[in-house]
Amino acid sequence: MGKIKRVLTIPAALAVLAVMYLVVRIGASAMQGYSWQEMDWQQRGTTSIADFFKASDIGKRDVAKAGKDCVEYYAYKDGLPVKTVCPR
Repeated sequence: MGKIKRVLTIPAALAVLAVMYLVVRIGASAMQGYSWQEMDWQQRGTTSIADFFKASDIGKRDVAKAGKDCVEYYAYKDGLPVKTVCPR
């Protein structure tokens, strides 16, 4: 019985770690405060679950482009723009 218990403990521990990771990523994405429409990072017209998870790695800053006040979304890892939204 002890061997079977050990064999089942490893997958259970891995499952718990996976669930904990997902909870942390969901929390980090939700705490960014982006609307569902803002999270359409590729500007396809729809927001996917992958876009939602990516939100935890994306920041938001005000920029000026062509004399307009715009919002630029950028990757935390390198500061490069992901997308820029300007008023029409």
